[in-house]
Amino acid sequence: MNMTRRQVLLMGSYLIGMASLLLQGCAGGSEQARDRLCGNWESVAGKPDILIYKEGEAYKVTIFKRSGLSRQMKPETYLLQEEEGGNLFINTGFRIDVAYNEAADVLTFSPNGDYVRKSSEPAEKEGASL
Repeated sequence: MNMTRRQVLLMGSYLIGMASLLLQGCAGGSEQARDRLCGNWESVAGKPDILIYKEGEAYKVTIFKRSGLSRQMKPETYLLQEEEGGNLFINTGFRIDVAYNEAADVLTFSPNGDYVRKSSEPAEKEGASL
């Protein structure tokens, strides 16, 4: 089958339009998945705490680090980015991959280790009602 240049361009524009519709449909699910990451996270290995939040359309990660001689907490904020395959990462000058285990509610930063969600309420002591 011999197609004219105009037919090839028209078919290409249809394919691009269909691909963009598919990507828009997938973006909503991805956003909901990132919404579940929002909150305060605490390292299980004593690394700095992390806050994930949504600002406008962007998701941001703030890492609270101690710096200087006074060891005061200093926040550093990075954009939570998503690759085409749905993999999440932040770029701090080098790439840090982010994975979330929804069943265990554990966030993993490679190479920084695992983080658990900080509870919003103080933990109740076991046996307090005895």
